[in-house]
Amino acid sequence: MITVATWNVNSIRVREKLVIKWLKENSVDALAIQEIKVEEELYPYSSFSSIGYSCSVHGQKAYNGVATCTRLKPMEVLKGWPDGEEDEKRIITVRFKEFSLINVYVPRGGEKGTERHAYKIYFLTKLKLFLEENFSPEDSVIVAGDFNVALEDKDVYDPMIWKGRPGFMEEEREAMKELLSFGLYDLFREKNPQRVQFTWWDIETGAFTRNRGLRIDYIFATKPLLERCTECDIDVEARRKKGNVLPSDHAPVYAKFEL
Repeated sequence: MITVATWNVNSIRVREKLVIKWLKENSVDALAIQEIKVEEELYPYSSFSSIGYSCSVHGQKAYNGVATCTRLKPMEVLKGWPDGEEDEKRIITVRFKEFSLINVYVPRGGEKGTERHAYKIYFLTKLKLFLEENFSPEDSVIVAGDFNVALEDKDVYDPMIWKGRPGFMEEEREAMKELLSFGLYDLFREKNPQRVQFTWWDIETGAFTRNRGLRIDYIFATKPLLERCTECDIDVEARRKKGNVLPSDHAPVYAKFEL
């Protein structure tokens, strides 16, 4: 059994102890982390190595950044896009013997007509092109991360309030569906067809206590891995404040596979 998880930690230096504690309490073989907000040379590698994880990091100061930490042996690591185009430190691909894990932090975007909105759509489009040029739907591929898009009405606490806002624009949802047309499956929805559960709650408005959230973090996988997936769920408890540790605004999503 192999467990893969994704978690936007909103600064690894702020949440370092929280993430390490979570990994020690959960049997996770590979964790895709987003929004690490730190340069590669300042990443807390030793904290992870002390509990048996090696980390592949693609980061920068104060913004964005992704890291994949794993107990498995990586065969190949690709930071950014293969063509060298600037990716704002938003994508890292790690190939293992059993599968490939593409860890992404999709831009939040902006209002329709803005450059950030256009870049978000472009990023999702380029991600599908990357898949088409480097993988097949018959390969064992996982694409996991913070996509900043809620796919369905039940992935939003109030679709009428969010309609037309970044994260729930029709163009964004269509771009996500186009990405999935490569041959990817939303594992949480496959395993929980009707459940309403979120992965992000705004900290500033105290949205977690009222469960006013969005499901914007996903583990997508190709059919060979869908067929071997036994469970996919959201660890909502990891989002709950405990003691003096301020949680991320996101909860981790995990999936288990018979590999």
